[in-house]
Amino acid sequence: MTMLNRAGGGRFAFLDAGETARRLDIDRVTLDQWVQDGRIKAHRGVGRDVFFRSADVEALNKELHPVSELAAEVAADEQDSAHSEALASGQSKPMGLAKRQQDPQMRVYLRLQADAKWYDTSEGDIRTWFQQLAPDGYERNKRNVEHAIKKLQFLVSLIDEAQQRQP
Repeated sequence: MTMLNRAGGGRFAFLDAGETARRLDIDRVTLDQWVQDGRIKAHRGVGRDVFFRSADVEALNKELHPVSELAAEVAADEQDSAHSEALASGQSKPMGLAKRQQDPQMRVYLRLQADAKWYDTSEGDIRTWFQQLAPDGYERNKRNVEHAIKKLQFLVSLIDEAQQRQP
């Protein structure tokens, strides 16, 4: 999604809150929360109006919505994961799908980019998803979540160890 017309800026250096929320594909409540959390900086205008730098909005948009090439890599990574899980459960690999080789650094980076989308997911969204989930999906989804939690806990432990080694 290209937001600006030319490199270094668009037609306007600043966007109002409504346009910023629209371009980030979020609601105003989420935008206000992100300002409070320091995820994006608001600049005061006249009265109670706030504005956001176009460049800041574009940078956050790129973080939230990776470019199509990165999105394709994330999708391929997820497909690879699904095939690996199918093989582990004894199912045969579909014909014509060769395992893509990615270096470990890229695989972790792609996974973290995909997982960053959790910032946009409210507990209400999760509850709604769960209420629409068929009971036959409980166990599979529970295994997936538990597996993801283990991987993320391992990643946190590595970061903690590295931080403790720093002077």
